[in-house]
Amino acid sequence: MGAQPDWQVKGVYHETCASEGHCPYYFGRDKEGGCRYFMVFRVTEGTVGGVDLAGVTAVYLGDLPYPTFAEVTSKGSHGAAYISDTATPAQRAILDTFAVQALGGALMKDFWGVHYAPIDVQEGDGWVEVTMPTGAARLELTRSGNGEPVRIENATLPFLTNIKAAHAPYWRWADHGRHYEYKDRCGTWADFVMAAPPA
Repeated sequence: MGAQPDWQVKGVYHETCASEGHCPYYFGRDKEGGCRYFMVFRVTEGTVGGVDLAGVTAVYLGDLPYPTFAEVTSKGSHGAAYISDTATPAQRAILDTFAVQALGGALMKDFWGVHYAPIDVQEGDGWVEVTMPTGAARLELTRSGNGEPVRIENATLPFLTNIKAAHAPYWRWADHGRHYEYKDRCGTWADFVMAAPPA
């Protein structure tokens, strides 16, 4: 960020989209008709501008209207951010800009705003549910025959590590004139690290 040249945040990432098989953009492939997504960033540690952002949850909902991977990477997506309303005034002062320039906002070219809302996260052994007033999603880890998670390596999003495949029994969102509702779609469960680019 221009005003904050030295920052790093880490956490857990959950995502589901409109793809029935795993999202082809993870493999640099095209997708007929583009895609739509529900992305969750759960910050577990990190300081921006001297403000600790640990405990903040940010959910990004939006649309990737482009069918080719090249267009997705060059033109980005359209969407909005929802941040847990438990964020303190100091955190909000940072997040108003940070959420647009980093986290899921780094992938957006047409940003529809930052909204503070109650976000409830429930989780258990291999599952997580995220609920807020305008949307919700459930993800369940995909496991192989030996019970271990199915993993994805060398994917196209450089800020993700420990990427595991997941299944989304449902996800939905209704806001900004959009109404998305899907069942039995792909999901991703990973760790994320984002940092200021080198000077």
